[in-house]
Amino acid sequence: MDTARCWQIIEAARADAGPGWAGLDDRLEEALVTRLVELSLEELIGFEMRFAELQRGLDRPDVFLAAFLIGGGCEDDTFTDFRAGMVGLGHDWYHRVLSDPDQLADHPAVHAVAAGTIARDTLMTEGFQFAPMEAYERLTGDDEGFWAALDRAEEAAGIRHAEPAGTVPARLDRLAALFPDSRRLLDRHYPHLTSY
Repeated sequence: MDTARCWQIIEAARADAGPGWAGLDDRLEEALVTRLVELSLEELIGFEMRFAELQRGLDRPDVFLAAFLIGGGCEDDTFTDFRAGMVGLGHDWYHRVLSDPDQLADHPAVHAVAAGTIARDTLMTEGFQFAPMEAYERLTGDDEGFWAALDRAEEAAGIRHAEPAGTVPARLDRLAALFPDSRRLLDRHYPHLTSY
């Protein structure tokens, strides 16, 4: 499966999930699982390879800073969930974040988080990222075979996972202005990641 087809499925699942931020993770997960169980197992594994590749593309210090600012802190698992959430925002927003995470300051959900009208973890979609595994289990009845099937497919495709980008200073001034409490935490705990 190519990246364009992967995005088609994600965008269709986003449309199926409907508008609004309440229960976003659960709605995205179920909508994506519903789409994925219509695929063959080979296509499903191909989707996961592209889906994971999109998430790895955001494994950068500046995106971590965005997750930290919006979430009021960020650990490894939370950052994984946030990267999945950025994919869940769709093709347009994914590429905006990829080019400059500070553009999230324009996103309505981020404004709602800053205003305190939705939870800080709304854009951290743990269930959504595991939708391919859930679809595999529904198709096969096997709750353990997904990762082995993925490993075999990646090995056959010659996929090697590169190390994430190194630590570099970043400025996310617009997000920092929306989340001054998080900015103070960053200054205290991660001064090597910022140039403030």
